[in-house]
Parts: sequence; C-alpha cells; structure tokens
Amino acid sequence: MRKLKASELPAVRELWWLRQGRRCGLCQLDLKLPDAVMDHDHNTGACRAVLHRGCNALLGKIENNHKRYGVPQVGAFLHGAATYLSKHAFPPADPLIYPTHKTAEEKRLARNAKARKAPRFSSGPPPLT
Repeated sequence: MRKLKASELPAVRELWWLRQGRRCGLCQLDLKLPDAVMDHDHNTGACRAVLHRGCNALLGKIENNHKRYGVPQVGAFLHGAATYLSKHAFPPADPLIYPTHKTAEEKRLARNAKARKAPRFSSGPPPLT
C-alpha cells in the first residue's frame, strides 16, 4: 500500500473510471469523467472506487453520521434500505397517505392562496387625491 500524491490523483481517477466501464462504482449509472470523484474510506484512507460526486457526498454523510442517528451498522442499514426501497417502489392500489404530505395540487393551491394575500404594488406613481 502506498499513499498517492495529489498530482497523481487525476490520472488514477481516470484509469479507475475506464476500468469501471465509465460507470459509477456505487449506483452503476453512466458517469462522465468531469463528474467523477475518487471515493475513499475515511478510517483507513484506502481508495475504493470512482463515484458520481453526489453519490460520494451522500455516502460520506451516511458513513460519517450513522452513529449520531443510532444506526450501529451502516452496511446492514444500506443493505436493508436497498431492499426496503425496492419493495416499496410502487404504492399499493389503495395507499394510506401520511397526514402532512401535500399533493402537487395542494401545493399549487397553497402557492396561489399565498400570492393572493401578498401586497400588490403598482408600477406607476400613487394616485392623486
């Protein structure tokens, strides 16, 4: 094991990106080189794969904060999350909707009501009395 020099990182990132078939090592979707970042383990410093910038950022947030939220095993959580989200990708025929959820129509009506209450300013001078 050796530590990369900062000057070596772009070439290594491109090589790994090519070896990964120009796909994100996490989500497996197409990855453009300008959006590619080298992921590494924050405990050991070991480089793992090339990821989308967003995938890397979210993974880092999960890895760095899981204990704060009472999640002892981040791997078990992520494995379970993938299974859970796949299982619930499509709502049942007659779903129960969470009380505070707003539909697109409810959001539109609220925006319109707020706009009607907002003070209106005319573009011209005030009327003479």
